[in-house]
Amino acid sequence: MRIGLDFGTTNSSAALFDGQRVHMFPIDPGARDAAVARSILYLTRDGDVFIGQEAVDTYYRQNTGRPSRMVRKIIGEIEMSFGDVGSTKGYPVGPHNTFQEVYALVDELTPGRLLHSLKSGLAGGSTRPTIFDREYGLEGLIAIFLREVRQRVEAVAGERVESVVLGRPVTFAGGDQEADSARAETRLGRAAEMAGFRDVSFELEPVAAAHHYEQTLASPQDVIVFDLGGGTLDVTVMRVGEPGLREVRATGGVGIGGETFDQRIISGLLLDHFGRGTTWGEQAIPLPSRYTDALSDWQAIADLNRPEALRFFHLAQTTGSHPARVRALQSLVVNNYAMRLIDGVERAKVALSAAHFGLIRLTGQDLGVWQPITRAQFEGLIAKAAGRIEACVLGMLERSGLSPDQIDTVVQTGGSAQIPLFIAMMGRLFGPEKVILSDVFTGVAAGLAIRAAQLEGTAEPRDRPNAAPSP
Repeated sequence: MRIGLDFGTTNSSAALFDGQRVHMFPIDPGARDAAVARSILYLTRDGDVFIGQEAVDTYYRQNTGRPSRMVRKIIGEIEMSFGDVGSTKGYPVGPHNTFQEVYALVDELTPGRLLHSLKSGLAGGSTRPTIFDREYGLEGLIAIFLREVRQRVEAVAGERVESVVLGRPVTFAGGDQEADSARAETRLGRAAEMAGFRDVSFELEPVAAAHHYEQTLASPQDVIVFDLGGGTLDVTVMRVGEPGLREVRATGGVGIGGETFDQRIISGLLLDHFGRGTTWGEQAIPLPSRYTDALSDWQAIADLNRPEALRFFHLAQTTGSHPARVRALQSLVVNNYAMRLIDGVERAKVALSAAHFGLIRLTGQDLGVWQPITRAQFEGLIAKAAGRIEACVLGMLERSGLSPDQIDTVVQTGGSAQIPLFIAMMGRLFGPEKVILSDVFTGVAAGLAIRAAQLEGTAEPRDRPNAAPSP
């Protein structure tokens, strides 16, 4: 059986097309929508694996408010080579090599590691993080997530799943050149093979969304697909709805998505709650920005739970202008409240799609954040990113050779495509009557399933080969 699988930065989903309709698999029974799993992986010290909502719930249960104990741990050895330096204190010193052990500070009480946004690292350099004395590559961690999804699909389908069509963005997050995205695709394919898929193929995510939308058409259209997810924006101009004559006219993207908007909210509205603007010492020295800026980066937050940082937090509380704010920062770090903060920001952002006012709340030991946010504030915080998004849309339209009035429909998909600012943007550029939201969380997976069925021969191919991504 060949399925379509949308492994997203924020959410993932899997589907099968039987030639008549798309069937979404309930890969996350604990989620609000079982067909949509958060792309989160939690590995415990005992070797247990959790994904999606269960990963988040288990992380909260095992980590919130727990004590930490940082210890030095040997992580390897480095060799240092020295040339002939003559003499030191009268003794001759010739060329020689020395070896030095390398240590890292680790929390020996950590019951598990939470990993998210794994897809965002695919375009970067290779890393091999060590988790509970086992070394993983990024592909290996993604493979664990994909294997769990495959097994859940198999449990529902009652048969083995060895073939998959995976979605890929036009431009992977963190990739500046096409070579970066090509490398990211190769790594994602390797992860899928490690997860047990023997036959792996790819389709551009906005093209997959067009496959899904095309099933509703009775006549050909020129469409622009606006796919704004958690990590990237993809824009594709296509001719669809005419068997054998589908054409990709232009496609491109930028590394901007929902996580970018979350970071803008944190940096714009929340850092004052955690010490930004605080001074410390008799000279009223500003609190170093690295401590508060870290809150916009999940990995950087964990790095603050180190003895030298905690000693400074104590100093800043005893000599600073706003000790309660620094105490809140320390509590966020020590009590592992960071994921709750990120979830709170996400909930407020989602609320602003339906209302003009939202609220970010976070409570805990020595911590109480109550931060209102209006839709106008949010739009101001992401205005620069929105400008880049609009420029990308207009650039793809120009490259396609079409004018705005020649576009029949604007297909918006991806969770962040629901943000009113972008619905209004596309309506202003092409006409509000042309804008539709097409299964924003599952449309790409549905299109990938249709493509998978075409490759299996269980659905009639309706396209000619897709054009290569625009540079």
